[in-house]
Amino acid sequence: MSKKALQKFVQAMQGKKKKPQVKTAATTALEGRKHFADGSNSMIRQAQKNYNGSYIRGDLGGVKVGNKSYAKYYKGMV
Repeated sequence: MSKKALQKFVQAMQGKKKKPQVKTAATTALEGRKHFADGSNSMIRQAQKNYNGSYIRGDLGGVKVGNKSYAKYYKGMV
């Protein structure tokens, strides 16, 4: 082991030098999700407005959606 590599190792063991944070696919996905969750994107607003799926009320990938006709029908039950 070279002297420089040994010094780096000792510094890392002592906690003086922090490792750089590595971005993974999961962290980048969460960063993207926070921009869409508030409905600021016009495509997301359109999906929320015209949702015609089986969810009465729910969250699909960070986007809040709901079927108004189901919510009206199941109003007293849910």
